[in-house]
Amino acid sequence: MKLICFSNFRVTSVHKVHPTRKDPFDHPPWSIAQPPAKRFGPKLPQVNAIANAMSKRLLKSRSISTMLWVTMAFVFTGTSCSSGFWQTDELGMQHRQLEGSWRALTPTTGAEAWLAGSDGLWAHIQEKGNTTTLEIMHGAGVTVGDTVVPLHYRSLVVTGDAVLGMSIASPAHIQRANITEDGGLELPRVLAWTEADSAVFMDAMLHLGQQCIIAMGDPTDGCLHVVRSEDDGRTWTRVACADSIRPGVPAARSGEAAFAASNGNLAAVGDTVWMLSGGGASRVYRSTDRGISWQVFDTPLQQGGTMTGGFSMDFADAQHGIIWGGNWAAKDDQTQRGAVTQDGGQTWALISENAGPGYASSVRYRPGSQGRQLALVGSPGGLDLSDDGGQSWRHVSDSAFYAARFSPDGQTLWLAGNGKIGRISSDNLGW
Repeated sequence: MKLICFSNFRVTSVHKVHPTRKDPFDHPPWSIAQPPAKRFGPKLPQVNAIANAMSKRLLKSRSISTMLWVTMAFVFTGTSCSSGFWQTDELGMQHRQLEGSWRALTPTTGAEAWLAGSDGLWAHIQEKGNTTTLEIMHGAGVTVGDTVVPLHYRSLVVTGDAVLGMSIASPAHIQRANITEDGGLELPRVLAWTEADSAVFMDAMLHLGQQCIIAMGDPTDGCLHVVRSEDDGRTWTRVACADSIRPGVPAARSGEAAFAASNGNLAAVGDTVWMLSGGGASRVYRSTDRGISWQVFDTPLQQGGTMTGGFSMDFADAQHGIIWGGNWAAKDDQTQRGAVTQDGGQTWALISENAGPGYASSVRYRPGSQGRQLALVGSPGGLDLSDDGGQSWRHVSDSAFYAARFSPDGQTLWLAGNGKIGRISSDNLGW
């Protein structure tokens, strides 16, 4: 195991920075059953009034000229030493404290991952030989008068030559930055899409391959807000609500929307993509044409409350998938919080009733396990694993995280949470 310590500190780019605000350890991932202003308020009450004023101003002007994009990057480099970049626990999990609330996580390898979180934060961690580099990028705020209101990110994708992050509450934004030859980013980030509708609240974004990216959020105009890009995120188009004439997104039910818990509301296999909703109704949407037209299917998960329903989903192949959530307000409840499908999402069967973990915010199949091995994380639940497709679980760690993602080869599990990141090899998980 390599042990890395920091030997240098270097500021690579500075424009303007707002003071960093800390989130509580475990705050709601925001349910659509609440108005956007109310969802935003409990998290950052000190800027709620500013955010409301900002939204009204932008709605009136319908101009992005009021935006001020601010970016700051800190680059740390290190050399081998006795105490390092990671701290390792008894399980073999490597932890590192990292200021911020991190819910968007995209590993590219076991040695590299991108993250996004609250207060305009993006991060990039990369290990090469005996050097680990951590970049923390502050910025992407909106100015109202002399005050910078930060954008809060819950979604991030990596296309191969660019990174895109999506903020949540109105005005919602997708920003794009090209990856440089040395693996960094071309800063400042470029605004690729914006939506100032006061009802918008974006939840997840996913790269489908072949330059197609899809993003989804809470209902506007009667259906989930879905946007697509066919040029790797440079331009975006809204998918219309379906009607008797045109295909699109089916009408939402009362109180139905989604949770921005871990960028886990979307999954895809080939040209098929699924969306998971929650709140007043928890349903699975399926498109077989890369997000242009949609069907919708009921699930047996808890639903009808402001913090109930599905929080995360994943598919092992075109037929076999899993959804997980529960009740954020009753996290120990072991009923109606997990279900699996064997027919591509049309029907769902509850699993692990009255046993195993309760509420969780992120569930992932391990690549190459044929849908047998799963990782599940939540706060405060910790890390649970399944060796039988979710029918039973073994608890391996109390360390609380919001998001879990495997490296593409399935050999490393990356984790992100409040004030920390982590990773662990599949060997240490018993796989």
